[in-house]
Amino acid sequence: MRNTLLQLVLLSAVFVLPAISGCSSWRPWQAYPESKSKASIAPKPLGIFGAKPDTRQAQIDLLIASAEQAEAKREDPEAMKKYQEVLAMDRKNTTAHHRLALISIRLSASEQAKKHFEAALEVSPSDDSILADYAYWHYLSGRNQDAMHWVDQGLKKSPHFQRYHNIKGLAQARQRQFEPAVASFLASGCNQQEAWANIGHVLLLDGDVQSAEYWIGHAAQSDQGSQVAKKTHKVIQASYESTQPQAPIAR
Repeated sequence: MRNTLLQLVLLSAVFVLPAISGCSSWRPWQAYPESKSKASIAPKPLGIFGAKPDTRQAQIDLLIASAEQAEAKREDPEAMKKYQEVLAMDRKNTTAHHRLALISIRLSASEQAKKHFEAALEVSPSDDSILADYAYWHYLSGRNQDAMHWVDQGLKKSPHFQRYHNIKGLAQARQRQFEPAVASFLASGCNQQEAWANIGHVLLLDGDVQSAEYWIGHAAQSDQGSQVAKKTHKVIQASYESTQPQAPIAR
């Protein structure tokens, strides 16, 4: 019972940390795009010699900008409506499919997410950001083999794309392949302490608190230690103390 309580306390604490680790492995995908300025959605000027602009493309650009603003305000239904209007005009619009996939994930609509990811990749199979998001979604959904498959596909064509190495490290850590996981995190741009911290957080979120404490404790050591690991390590220690039975008060 105490272990269950400890895990719940730790999970709630980890999720409020700003970035979950010191390098990009645990940074979420572009969940909400930054709101664009009004200038970015202003009508484009006439072309050379006063040629008429492409009004259809201009309308699509305005819809996408409006949808991104809605996302930035956490107005997912409105954003979804705008992106769907884009697809009504251009059914192969990669941006609309990609963003609809991410919105669908936030709304727990897995089938819709899969549909839009596949549509985006059909149009833009070489887009590393879309493929990495697709692989990461599989990882978060507990489908390690699928995540590794898509990461390996991405690494074949873009071996230096760091997010692929990030996601591969997460999947390897979940499978307890710790040495390969550290190597993948280092390839993604993490330092040694950040790599250890990532492994610790994977184990923590999988419920293996004891093993997580080992990795996070190592990651938190020295002045070069991961700042997030240091915070999490303090949470672990405090949580252990809070779950220990209190000694009876002497009377």
